[in-house]
Amino acid sequence: MTRRDTSRRSTPRRTGLLAAAGALAAALLATACDADSVTGRSVAADAGVFYGLGDDHQLYRWDVGSDEAEPVLDLSGAWDAEGDVGTVLRASLSIDPRQRTAAWIEGGGPDAVLRFGDLDSGAITTAATYPLDHACIDPTWLPDGSALLVHRAAVWGAATAEGDATPLPVEAWGDTEWYSPDAGQLPTTVELAEEGCRLRWYTAEDGSAQAIYHDLQLTEFYRIDTDGTVLDTVNIPGLTGTEPLTIGLVGTDPAGRYACVVDGYGPYGAFKGGFTIRAEAGTRVVDLETGEAVGSEEPSSCTSLHDGGYVSRDGATAAFIGYDGTAKWSAELPGAVKESPVLYFYPNGEE
Repeated sequence: MTRRDTSRRSTPRRTGLLAAAGALAAALLATACDADSVTGRSVAADAGVFYGLGDDHQLYRWDVGSDEAEPVLDLSGAWDAEGDVGTVLRASLSIDPRQRTAAWIEGGGPDAVLRFGDLDSGAITTAATYPLDHACIDPTWLPDGSALLVHRAAVWGAATAEGDATPLPVEAWGDTEWYSPDAGQLPTTVELAEEGCRLRWYTAEDGSAQAIYHDLQLTEFYRIDTDGTVLDTVNIPGLTGTEPLTIGLVGTDPAGRYACVVDGYGPYGAFKGGFTIRAEAGTRVVDLETGEAVGSEEPSSCTSLHDGGYVSRDGATAAFIGYDGTAKWSAELPGAVKESPVLYFYPNGEE
């Protein structure tokens, strides 16, 4: 595959598509530390909100420092679908930055659908029918939460052995599509020139929406605009991976300066056929301006990145680590979400 020359960053175009308001300040690079070093520090008052999955298949909201988590969305209907529905739910579930809508793929086969769930009313609607590829480019929100980008590809092949009606997944490439909880399907604008995985949106300095994703070999990241034009290529030669190379980037901070990545992952697929889908947590925070990992040589957990730092999780303890190495707070997760396989955090005042 021939790559265009993107060694020099071009001036990003302002796009009219759902641009997020305002630029967020980039955090300073410094030494970070892991959650173990902050256990026992007090929680900052009004720090933010966590969302997690309970054993009862409810999506819970927990305001940091409060006594209990509150159920906001019943996801038990996913278990009425066919296939490995729990794995697919965890791999595709996301919450928009405004905390108004959750999105997920319901079902683990060709008949699965993309759902929207209203976090205020609990109402669930169908956004699109399968096949939507979540193994490489999972559904991902614009920074303003107004629309979700998905990847439509022929991810299901022929049926397998007799008595097993679920077809094998196949590696395929197709078009991206926009879906809005309010307006439904929107015109397609993003045409990716480079095949890759794990696309994540952020707000550029000019207020426009841009995204980062990585190549299949997990050696470089691409910055793109909402047309899919490559604005910059960031080489990360120190990261390692193994087949199937379908996870790597967990998320970016709101300004696109830092990335939470899975480094040194193994060949453990969730589907037969070897697909390894979205990671539930990363092992490194990388400064994309230098290509270097933040912190010590020992990998540490990262689940989400924010304007002032990132969330690191160690079992039922969640900690907020500043990019300058400051351990800002830690908190014990409440019982309803302390074993949640996925964890989403939204600092108060950040959208």
